[in-house]
Amino acid sequence: MDLNSLAKGSIDRKDMLSSGETAYDIIAAKILSGELPHGEKLSIRAMAALANVSTIPVIEALRRLEHEGLVESFPHWGSRVVALSPETIHDRNSLREAIECQVVRMLAESGLSEEQCSKLHSLAEELDSIPRSTEPGNSFWNKHYEFHTHLVNLTGCLSLKKALYNVNLFHFLQRITITNLEYFPQVPRDPHHGIVQAIQEQNPEAAEKEMRRHIRSSRNYMQNIMTKKEP
Repeated sequence: MDLNSLAKGSIDRKDMLSSGETAYDIIAAKILSGELPHGEKLSIRAMAALANVSTIPVIEALRRLEHEGLVESFPHWGSRVVALSPETIHDRNSLREAIECQVVRMLAESGLSEEQCSKLHSLAEELDSIPRSTEPGNSFWNKHYEFHTHLVNLTGCLSLKKALYNVNLFHFLQRITITNLEYFPQVPRDPHHGIVQAIQEQNPEAAEKEMRRHIRSSRNYMQNIMTKKEP
């Protein structure tokens, strides 16, 4: 499912959806648009009214969202949109680091064709030329998702693709949260050229090092923002 379409609520509903799928689409869209902010408690009855379904499909939807990392549940309390605490940001970005470092190692070890390398260089150059901003509609973020998704697609590994999709949902939630803050520091520049160059040179260690640096830079940026936001 396309992340940007989901966030805008513009899901293609040409095919009949089950009540559980309908509840999932609506709740996920509200979370990824910021209407249901991080840490917000998700009452089953309130979500059922929001999606115009019974409570059973909502329970199904919340379980799926928990599996994808957008919702967290607690015994005898209920569910909420995952809270963007510094600890959670560190945890999820550690997973992202493990996934994407493995991706670039695989690509560097296997080697890419000249055409594939050329495509990666073009994506990286276009991405790095776009001014970074958290403002809605900024094209940098769409290109950022495209670049990282293209990398994992080149591995042909379905498990890595699924894992990165879930990580990207959390990353999307982070971005929406920043956008809604009254204050946030400028998004730091972090060129992607070094990642591509290391892959092209078939240097797994250098590729992993470049990706690890890239992920940790993003993680530290988010942790600093959310720490300053706390009272």
